[in-house]
Amino acid sequence: MKISGKFLKVLIPYKIYKLIANGFIVVPKYYKEILTETERYFDQSLEDHIYKDLMLMRKFGHIIDKGLHRTDASPGHSKNYYDALKQLIKKIKKTEYANDPTVLWAEEKLAKYEQLQSHPNEFKPFRSDFSQNNITFEQFEGLVKARRSNRCFTSQPISEDTIAKLKDIANWAANSCNKQPIRIFVANEQDLAKKCLSCCIGGTGFGENIPSFWCFTANVRGYVWPTEMYLPSVDTSLGAQNVFLAAQTMGITGTILSWGQHTKEDDIKLRKLLDIPEDYTIIFCAVMGYAEYGYLAPIRKNNE
Repeated sequence: MKISGKFLKVLIPYKIYKLIANGFIVVPKYYKEILTETERYFDQSLEDHIYKDLMLMRKFGHIIDKGLHRTDASPGHSKNYYDALKQLIKKIKKTEYANDPTVLWAEEKLAKYEQLQSHPNEFKPFRSDFSQNNITFEQFEGLVKARRSNRCFTSQPISEDTIAKLKDIANWAANSCNKQPIRIFVANEQDLAKKCLSCCIGGTGFGENIPSFWCFTANVRGYVWPTEMYLPSVDTSLGAQNVFLAAQTMGITGTILSWGQHTKEDDIKLRKLLDIPEDYTIIFCAVMGYAEYGYLAPIRKNNE
């Protein structure tokens, strides 16, 4: 059966082969675009690419790092991840990303792992002082509760320096296996921001000023599709929460716009406007700016 399957894959169009391989299951029309998009990302995750190498390097470095923090670390564990990490670093060292901070970080983990193998009696697990901040729970609670999804903004622009700071803080959020997939594309000029907003179903109720349009995306190449198909959304959402809370400290508010109901035409148009590569999946968008006036907070449910 496996042999005949290989011949069929060569002889007939791939779409027909998949239909036969899946038992002629007919998919309802409203699911087809979602499945087609998922298949595209699945195919990209199988391709050899520098982004995939970088994301897997960070993943394997993270796995090694977990062991190096343990007090009971002993030689011989995770050798397959060590070998894979070593090969990826060697490969990446020949590219423009050779001095990327995460490459240097992974090299440090590699050296520490090798020390554990060669001199286990001298090995000391990674440790650092616990970082206690001076922000009280009440202060943080106040920040969280002050965050609003405003839709009316002043014409005051958001500076490029502020955008750079907010982008950077997004990358410090927790993410699956340290892949760091998030990338934010910004239209920081009114006319372009309005064109981008027109791609979002539900982007209504806004005032005249649209100072800044943000598109939150994740690189798909470092994920195992389809078993990890939800992780890009989770990882990006965690980073976005950092952005919205940090923006609040600067007097900037942001309104999230769902991308769940987008059409194929919306996707093509927004990617063209913001020059978003195909290997970045759009998770959601947002309009950011300085509020013209405050919005009343909706009452929250009882969590008891």
